[in-house]
Amino acid sequence: MRTFLFIIAFPLVVFSQSSFEKGKKAFEGGNFKQAIPLFTRALENEPSDKMTRDYLGQSYARVQRWEKSSEVNKTLVEDYPENAEYHFRYGGALGLVAKEANSFQALSLLRDVKFHLKKAIELDPKHIEARWALLQIYLELPGIVGGSESTSREYAAQLQSISPVDGALAYGYIERELENHDKAEVFYKKAVDLGQSVTTYKELAELYKRTGNEADYFETLEIGIKKLNSIALASAYVESALRLNRNKQKALEILNTLTPAELNPGSEPRSGSSEEIEKLNQLKSKLN
Repeated sequence: MRTFLFIIAFPLVVFSQSSFEKGKKAFEGGNFKQAIPLFTRALENEPSDKMTRDYLGQSYARVQRWEKSSEVNKTLVEDYPENAEYHFRYGGALGLVAKEANSFQALSLLRDVKFHLKKAIELDPKHIEARWALLQIYLELPGIVGGSESTSREYAAQLQSISPVDGALAYGYIERELENHDKAEVFYKKAVDLGQSVTTYKELAELYKRTGNEADYFETLEIGIKKLNSIALASAYVESALRLNRNKQKALEILNTLTPAELNPGSEPRSGSSEEIEKLNQLKSKLN
């Protein structure tokens, strides 16, 4: 009888493992919509599996299905209450559910959002992403429902002490949202000097975009592309050139300087030079 039960159960285990591995492969390849049903299928046979839930929650987040992501992450928080990352993911997903909800529903969720983000910081005192989320929440909320510019700046100061680049980006973000554009520019330029990353160049460029400074916008992206050999920045340049009907020839020249096989691994996620070449060709075709 024991042998018979093993024979019956074994295919289910293999099937579950196969679904998980396929889902993981799809996730790592950026195919999050494809990964979701595979992880869901794996959970049908192993409902309490930690890593399957971990990947499923992240997959839902990547396709902006915040309610589903929050449901999965809630189970992880309940089973692993000392895991800072799960509190961050749950609080963050709930926050984005609240952002899309009506005012009454949003207010009912905010207490849990703040609790879990703060719990993430309590469990991991250097948790950068949780501080970023709280900074944005306190800055965006009206004071009457718990918003606070001063609290937002406190989180920026904490980020500064953990990571000077994040600190500069945080202060730049606050000043940009408050439309103190000159101050924001100072902080974003500092972030670029310190970080030299795709994110820092993108944020400085976004400031120029919001203020209608097209010349500095394109120049910032161009400098970042040349220094980082970044397809992500090149894509932003091309899309803006097409939208504004400007600098299209320059955009094509910039694309021709990129070398996919030698892309800086630190500048953006890599999935192989063949995919990088395909992305470059897609961008070039838009300009022709």
